[in-house]
Amino acid sequence: MNYSRGSVVAAALAGAVSLALAPAASAATYQITAMPPIGTVYSDNLVTLAMAVSPVPAGADATTPVLVHITEPDGDDRTLTVPLTLGGATVATRVNEPGRYVAVFTFDAPGGDPATTTLEFDAVPSPLGSSS
Repeated sequence: MNYSRGSVVAAALAGAVSLALAPAASAATYQITAMPPIGTVYSDNLVTLAMAVSPVPAGADATTPVLVHITEPDGDDRTLTVPLTLGGATVATRVNEPGRYVAVFTFDAPGGDPATTTLEFDAVPSPLGSSS
């Protein structure tokens, strides 16, 4: 095809004008969803926690990890940093004792509003006994 120089310039100018008049992008409103462990969770074992952030973060937001703050039944706590891949992630963590665990997931991207959700799950005593 043969385009005249004038039509190419006109198309480029129209594109530039439409970008200039477009509304400014606002901060994204993210939502984080935590998926509970599948099956029975036994103490003295590993458990996999899964999470998804929507909409899928892009740009600088895509490199922001999810922080998972886990509180154990005895009050001990720890924080895990989990990188996202296409808005989702999993992390394996040790469950040391039977009882209720509370996991707080936080996604605080620079280009959006912080998102937080809480997941509670119970661990039952290991049928194999304690390894410690």
